[in-house]
Amino acid sequence: MSRGVGVTELLTELPTAVLVCFAVLTQLGDFWFLAVASLLAYWLGSATPWLGRGLTRERGAMVVGLVATAAAVGLGLKAVFAFPRPPNAAVVAAAADLPWPVRPFYESVVTGRGYGFPSGHATSAVLVWGGFAWALRVGRRRQRYAVAAAAVAVISLSRLVLGVHYLVDVVAGAAIAAGALWLAVTRLRTPARLFAFVTVVAVAGVVAGGLTRDTAGAVGLGVGGLVAWTVLEPVPEPTRRGGAVTSVLGAVWLGAIAAGVVLVGPPDPVVGGLVAVGTAGALALPLVGERVAKKA
Repeated sequence: MSRGVGVTELLTELPTAVLVCFAVLTQLGDFWFLAVASLLAYWLGSATPWLGRGLTRERGAMVVGLVATAAAVGLGLKAVFAFPRPPNAAVVAAAADLPWPVRPFYESVVTGRGYGFPSGHATSAVLVWGGFAWALRVGRRRQRYAVAAAAVAVISLSRLVLGVHYLVDVVAGAAIAAGALWLAVTRLRTPARLFAFVTVVAVAGVVAGGLTRDTAGAVGLGVGGLVAWTVLEPVPEPTRRGGAVTSVLGAVWLGAIAAGVVLVGPPDPVVGGLVAVGTAGALALPLVGERVAKKA
């Protein structure tokens, strides 16, 4: 099945400098960026100057859950459809003209791995940037959604410019994510229900496409979040000092989990277990951080 309509082929002919700029901008929809942003929102919450005004711990946890939703939905649908990415040899070849510090970064961004439909970045952008627009209380509602829409547009365009997706992939990912976001904030409405939904979708992805490191990680995100939010005692709203302590502890905690996954290279089921432990620990850390801050 061909998904090309000529847009990707046209955009990938842009100058190398433009391609590098879009390689940077596309990070706004990357899993690592959105995961860090959502966790900081959860850990710091209303203690964040200006931006965190009115951001409750529960809404912060919902945004974390939306990151997990993006992973589960995107990976699951990629496994079901198994559509390849577009050929982008010309975009990859442009790396030869770049200086060393930029070249490896650029090559890692434009060498897309895995299947191409739907676009994971477009899916993540709508869910998480839209989730922030829903969760935050800064400015007017219309302004927040306008910023989210602009971010989604830039991220989606970047995937086309870099030649890693067809237009159909991006549009489908955004549309599916919009439906999932509506479901999360109007029907599920609590972190526990959202993480339960993530778990079901992620398991379905494993059934459809088999167990891989990515699908195991998606299951881990759902299970870890569900267990933590179900078992934990009520998480207090953050103080400025407690949020800072929690963020430092979180960096150490997640760094250790990431090192275990990347450096050790455990089997896929173990990866899922580590991600589950990491997610549960990240959600539980404010309980520790606030107590440490009080004693300090």
